[in-house]
Amino acid sequence: MYKTLMTGNLGQDATVNEVGDKKVINFSVAVQVRKDFTQWVDCSYWRNADQSTGVADYLLKGQKVLVEGECSADVWKDTPKLKMNVKQIELLGNERNNNGNLQEASDNPF
Repeated sequence: MYKTLMTGNLGQDATVNEVGDKKVINFSVAVQVRKDFTQWVDCSYWRNADQSTGVADYLLKGQKVLVEGECSADVWKDTPKLKMNVKQIELLGNERNNNGNLQEASDNPF
């Protein structure tokens, strides 16, 4: 097993879905690889039924994150796509306040 770390910005608000007796938080991260190229990574953060999915409330479009997990590559319509099974999430930079505006991040709850 190998571990991958990536930092980037969320491209959309996270979604939470139930799959059997588990929950999955799905989100996409834009990782700037070069000045002229951004790699999108589709991320899945699996949780057991008894584990919190509260982190999804903080995973909003534009939020800067560091994600750690296992990556895999796939090809869809001749386009390479990266996927990550996330094991850990760290919020970086800004977060949104109750008005939906970005503000400086406070203590990281995750």
